Amino acid sequence: MLDVTKKTALAASVAAFFASAASAEQSAVRGPFAFEPLMASAAVGSKEACSPISLPEGFSQTVLVSETGACPGVALDVVAGENDLTDMSTVNETGAQVGRFLYRTHENGTGKAALSAIDLKTGKTAVYTGQDFGFEGGWARFDGLEWTPWGTLLAAEENGEFGRLFECEVDGLKVLNCYDRPAVGRMSHEGIAVDGNGNIYVGDELNGGSIYKFVPARYGDLSEGTLYALNIVEPGAIGGTGKGEWIALIPGQNNVVTDPAISARQAANQAGATDYLRPEDAEIIGPNLYFATTTDSRVLQIPLTTDTPVVTEFAGVNIGNVAGESVNPTHGLRSPDNLASDSAGNLYIVEDNSPSDVWVATPDQNGDGVSDSVVLFATLTTPGAEGTGIYFARTMPKTLLINVQHAADGNDMTIAISKD
Repeated sequence: MLDVTKKTALAASVAAFFASAASAEQSAVRGPFAFEPLMASAAVGSKEACSPISLPEGFSQTVLVSETGACPGVALDVVAGENDLTDMSTVNETGAQVGRFLYRTHENGTGKAALSAIDLKTGKTAVYTGQDFGFEGGWARFDGLEWTPWGTLLAAEENGEFGRLFECEVDGLKVLNCYDRPAVGRMSHEGIAVDGNGNIYVGDELNGGSIYKFVPARYGDLSEGTLYALNIVEPGAIGGTGKGEWIALIPGQNNVVTDPAISARQAANQAGATDYLRPEDAEIIGPNLYFATTTDSRVLQIPLTTDTPVVTEFAGVNIGNVAGESVNPTHGLRSPDNLASDSAGNLYIVEDNSPSDVWVATPDQNGDGVSDSVVLFATLTTPGAEGTGIYFARTMPKTLLINVQHAADGNDMTIAISKD
């Protein structure tokens, strides 16, 4: 673990920013981020390096954390000698001092992946690696990150068939311990979502990967339970949609031979679960789960109130509520990756692409399982980079966090977008 450091002067501005964002009034009409959509993506390199996001009128951006220190904010170099590959973000959503501490995963290679923590009030930072908790080979490609309702952090590896998911006990800047949770399934993890019953939803980021639900034997205890995979039994007009079921991946049942704690991918294939094209991030809004499938440029909606959900394409180029970038290069969706939702139920979608657009899919008002509109909100223009880890904290409804990953200048960052 690296030394905890203090950035007093920089931290003061960061703390002031978050205090003002948390107290701002919300819009009563179009949600906390009411805006007029952009009509075209911005070009790579068209914005300044420390203000790299093209935004609608009435919005501003603040660099909270900067890898090289070249921009205002807290300076933190997580992995010396290479890009920090900052991926997902969350704050402490429950417990004492809610919203004060920012946690981020870093998607570096074997032995170098890390979890960073930032005190948004004081500017103190801490960095942890797998070796700090007795995992001799360290962590690899840390990606998914989620705060649980029972007050722990879930962090997972996007590391091929055998990627692990860890549960970490935290106390502010201190990560006290991390535990491997193989019962949730070994796979190439990215998205993680937790519902009100304590069920965990994850995806296997692979062309041909499955979408999973883990039901713990006891609420808040991820050491044992049953892993299920989504399967379409009555196909819809578009691949991967239609009436589905959750198949239990229990060796000896449903043709399953492999324990999903060894390889969820093999277990899902044996059960005949539906293949998806790189299911990456997950988000829950009300009664529905949303999953971005990156390769085929869409976001799926999966109802959570039934064991036989009707899966629909909520946003995407197949259903046609947004153009594909190959059709409209300056105003089209390509490679949707990470997801976030605001307090009005709008779904934010960031592209794994350069330039990296942020789209907003508005709620489905007529109940057909399809977003009523998909509009362009922002473009990250940093050369070589993609936007990752978009996130709204409930304590800051008018602040969207976005990470800058693998920037060509080596300055990966975390930026806060604020409604003025």
